[in-house]
Amino acid sequence: MLDSGGMRERLFTMRMSDEESQRLDALAKHYALNAAGVLRMLVKREYDAVQPRAVSDLEKFITAPMPQKKKPKK
Repeated sequence: MLDSGGMRERLFTMRMSDEESQRLDALAKHYALNAAGVLRMLVKREYDAVQPRAVSDLEKFITAPMPQKKKPKK
């Protein structure tokens, strides 16, 4: 969410190797975005890709019958 000044309210700081930084810069140039925009795009893309599967797995878990405890043998 943006605050009244147009800035996002959370700050995220991370360390990168030179190679990772070069990759990020190349992606930013390719997509005509800054580094933060590339990271936002990639996070959204990955989230959208796993979301249907995560919901499906959750539905399977919720609707699965509860396992019955075995009665001890006498």
